[in-house]
Amino acid sequence: MTRNPVRRVGEDVTEWFAHPSGWVARPMVHALNFFNRRGNRLVASALDVRPGSHVLEIGFGGGAALPTTAAALDGRGLLVGIDLSPDMARLAAARFGRAGAELRPVFGCGDAARLPLPSGAFDHAYAMHSHLYWPSPLDGIREMWRVLRPSGRILLGMDVVTGFRLIRWFGRRYDPADPDRLESLLIQAGFDGVTRLTLTGGVVAVVGTRP
Repeated sequence: MTRNPVRRVGEDVTEWFAHPSGWVARPMVHALNFFNRRGNRLVASALDVRPGSHVLEIGFGGGAALPTTAAALDGRGLLVGIDLSPDMARLAAARFGRAGAELRPVFGCGDAARLPLPSGAFDHAYAMHSHLYWPSPLDGIREMWRVLRPSGRILLGMDVVTGFRLIRWFGRRYDPADPDRLESLLIQAGFDGVTRLTLTGGVVAVVGTRP
């Protein structure tokens, strides 16, 4: 059966957002940063990132959250970005590879369900929008638990107005978790103090603390 042209375009665009690579990687940097800029810039303050903290971003995409996170670290600490796309990791390294005299962000490839990182290494870990494409949100959340230190903070944010709905409509391979489900998954994974924050009018974040 021939796919509806509108659905076909929607599915193709959804895949570009989910796995930007090859020729589409560079244009998607600009697209992702345009759509995600407002909410992503508020992540560091929502997590209370401070100089010297060790911070992990999973699925950094175009890097819209990286400048304010690096600024909050004020040249000290550790900033690590993990993305499934080697092309996005390469582009981020070229753009953000040096954030300060003592801060040199590290970018690499990896699966959220199997992070190539040691346990208990981070004070903060976050994913903005990218968790909507994880095959198993719970596996990714449990990995974030593993790499966080006691009292470490997690944040998962999403655009509930357009982004979440578009994935539900066109992302045939995905089962995105809405804020209610994310709260339940964080509690199931063992996080305390689970709550939600409104970052902007359409961007909601679920946060919690590793005991």
